[in-house]
Amino acid sequence: MNPEGTWIQALQLDKAATHAFIAMIAAMHNSLAMWADTSTIDFHRFQAVKSINERLNLEGKDDSKPISDGLVVAVALLVNIETFIGSLSAAAAHMSGLKRMVDLRGGIVEGFNHSSILQRSISWADYSYATAATKPVVFPFIPQLASSLALHDRFTSRSMMANMEPLGFRDLTVHNREAVELFELLYSITECINNFDYASLESTYGERIQVSDSIYMVEWRLCQLEEVSRSQNSWKRTGSAPVIPSVEEDTRPRHPSPTDLSDVLIYAAHLFLHLAIRGQPPSAQRHRALTDALMSTLYDPVLALGLLSQPKPYEHLGSQLARSSGREGGPESWSIYNLSSETGPVSAPRQQQRDELHANILLWALFVGFCIRVQRPSDEPSAPPSDHHDFFMNTLKNYCRMRNIVEKGELLEKLKDVVWLYSWCEHQLELIWEEIGEELGSRIIT
Repeated sequence: MNPEGTWIQALQLDKAATHAFIAMIAAMHNSLAMWADTSTIDFHRFQAVKSINERLNLEGKDDSKPISDGLVVAVALLVNIETFIGSLSAAAAHMSGLKRMVDLRGGIVEGFNHSSILQRSISWADYSYATAATKPVVFPFIPQLASSLALHDRFTSRSMMANMEPLGFRDLTVHNREAVELFELLYSITECINNFDYASLESTYGERIQVSDSIYMVEWRLCQLEEVSRSQNSWKRTGSAPVIPSVEEDTRPRHPSPTDLSDVLIYAAHLFLHLAIRGQPPSAQRHRALTDALMSTLYDPVLALGLLSQPKPYEHLGSQLARSSGREGGPESWSIYNLSSETGPVSAPRQQQRDELHANILLWALFVGFCIRVQRPSDEPSAPPSDHHDFFMNTLKNYCRMRNIVEKGELLEKLKDVVWLYSWCEHQLELIWEEIGEELGSRIIT
């Protein structure tokens, strides 16, 4: 959000923005340290609101005294604070005020074209509230922030080739081409950060601008895709989705459709953007809506693959195949993951191993979901007894068993086949392996 490096200097010039920024830092610190004491947050949040109200008696009354930049930044930060701690009603009130202020200034595109950092600050508040409250974004797209990093074609061609294979119900696919394109851009952002030279910040100014603009573009498009997904799911629930009649009866035999991971990819990518790229603490309440959405989109692949219960490991199937052919089931007969499906065992070997991209995307999505540490508030009477963590832990363990992943190095290589931010992912993998590694490792057959 701050590629120019002028954020702190701008804050020092405005009392309301300074208090709001300190409250935001305190909220992030509480989340990281798992502290329940909100006194620091409350004090600076109150001081920010007090200063804003005092200045609204003078600013914005007429054209001679417009709403100042500092006031807009302060309100944008308040939106982020309330969203971060899960106080969505307060965030909605601040978001309404922010929209009014921006409109009085002539809109986010024209009224703030003198400062990209102001545009980024407002947009980040917009994204934060939209994702936490499952609402559409309020402000329009900003063309000035539309530059993008180069794409690598790491996933598009592989996904298209995988989709050309004969696919069945237990196979995985990604039909949404835009979701794959966004994932390409997310990969470019991650690779740029992985290779960033922090010793020469001045010489990388243009690169930092491109990364920041790419982050803005990815999140804008992810919010659009999520709104489309919510609308489609609403149509399905109400039975109001338009039905297009066929011109003639199709008498060809129907085969089960493969399981589409498009929405899984969208929500997992959005969580990764917030957690790894933007550096938001995994325990922040703001992640609840995206995590709930990711869990919801995972139900189809989880049910299709039977991951709610412990699957039979592949070595058992290898032994069965060996016995049926009159041979012993040695280790060489267990490597049958590539036979007919990305995710399930089959009966006859193939000449060429199938690309594991879609299966690794599912594995990566479970990994991202497992990183979330959001706890259900104790004052929610309708909250389930377990949190997101249990679902992702058990599902990831079962999927690793299904794919015979029993070593941390194996899991690492498959996750790195998708998107991997070294500074963040390696730490998360260590935490995850501490929880599931011993149980998975105990299944190694000697």
